[in-house]
Amino acid sequence: MNHSHLTRKQKEELVLLLIEKARRDKNKIALKVYKSLYGWQLDFINKTSDFYEVCLCAANQIGKTYSGTYIDATHLTGDYPDGWGGHRFNFAPLCWGLGYSMEKTRDLLQTAIFGKYVSGEFEGGLVPKDRILSWESATGTPNAMRTVRVRHSSGEVSSIQFWSYSQGQHAIMGDVVDWYHIDEEPRDQAIRPQVLTRTINGDKGAGGRGIYTFTPENGRTELVVQFMDNPSPDQYFIQKGWADAPHMTQEKQDRMLEQYPAHQRGMRTKGIPMLGHGRIYDLSEEFIVCDMPDIQGHWFVIDGMDFGYDHPQAHIQLVEDRDAGMIYITHAWKQRLTSANDAYGATNVWSKGVPTAWPHDGLMHEKGRDASMQQKDHYENAGFTLLHEHATWEAGGNSVESGLFEINDLMIKGKLKICRGLRQLLDEILQYHRKDNGKIAKVNDDLLDAVRYAYMMRRFAKRVGDIGAKKKKIKFSGWSG
Repeated sequence: MNHSHLTRKQKEELVLLLIEKARRDKNKIALKVYKSLYGWQLDFINKTSDFYEVCLCAANQIGKTYSGTYIDATHLTGDYPDGWGGHRFNFAPLCWGLGYSMEKTRDLLQTAIFGKYVSGEFEGGLVPKDRILSWESATGTPNAMRTVRVRHSSGEVSSIQFWSYSQGQHAIMGDVVDWYHIDEEPRDQAIRPQVLTRTINGDKGAGGRGIYTFTPENGRTELVVQFMDNPSPDQYFIQKGWADAPHMTQEKQDRMLEQYPAHQRGMRTKGIPMLGHGRIYDLSEEFIVCDMPDIQGHWFVIDGMDFGYDHPQAHIQLVEDRDAGMIYITHAWKQRLTSANDAYGATNVWSKGVPTAWPHDGLMHEKGRDASMQQKDHYENAGFTLLHEHATWEAGGNSVESGLFEINDLMIKGKLKICRGLRQLLDEILQYHRKDNGKIAKVNDDLLDAVRYAYMMRRFAKRVGDIGAKKKKIKFSGWSG
């Protein structure tokens, strides 16, 4: 198009308009990708604004690495889409991408960000080809790059360096890093501290940030336990599985599930740390779950509760078929910052009139004006049918280890089952573990404590048919009669 008729001022204005159009066109492309992300992927991005380290512990094939490389690419170009809620760099950052080997780094990180490297150029990555300025190859691995430089929206040059854990911690020293992406967890526990050291003065002195994207094949490692059980104010943990990825159709799930050994299925499909690493109930979810049984009037029922307010209070129901030697956990409910009255309102459809086991801290007296009341009094007043004494073994005492041994033994023998749908309880079972010193990690175990109290006090259970003579059968209510 001939613009010779335009004045100099008009030409300058046209140039600015064309630059703005190009910016908006690029933003449309970035926004299109951004809007295609799942809600949990957007949450992952957003959390990088509030936390210095964000860990995505996820199942296979749901897009965990893509989520991370999308963030990497956006930082490298500086083309943040409208609505971007994650951390932003207002300059061209130095980024690191780390993987198990240079082959893995090339295939999983480099290819996603820049595309395939064919005939001396990149094609098909998240970073447009015309933004890639230069690169340096990594020695020993065909088509793997050590450094790739990108034209940032600020006009500066950003870069990403790729490293492998197999090189060891001494290979990744020296630079001040603004952003890092650790894809798949390193077995070498010295890698992460080395990376963190490089970020101390990153982001122009504010401190660099980073993400972790991995499937927890190494089990409950030091890194996993820290993020899951004891995160610092700078850390955030996200766990996602097949159920969170709509592209994982039921047909795909069924086909893939058959390929995995039972002990790996929780890890592969839900992002649950691999079995056998300090777990107390070292069984797959599929083995311990069952459908709701056809509960008979001559079976026995007892509830268990664990008091709580700042931490969750928990309520479960245990039903026992003594003829068959089977125990079923039919109901489970827990909630933080909830009163005894609200708890009874939420559970009375199955807890009304059922004897309820409770722990010794129920004997503690309240502080302040209710000093005459014990903690258990509030629950009795709310409507729960508490047993006359706190949970103990028939022979005396309340040994925790005895309860764990017996419950685990029953699970292994297939004599204690968890009814399908009790997600909170199953999550507790799958994460219940011991620390390196052998002590139980008292984290996220409220429902399991309630199960143990009910199990200990089974001698006070009542027949289902005796709980409310006119009680009608309610779907999933825990009994019929």
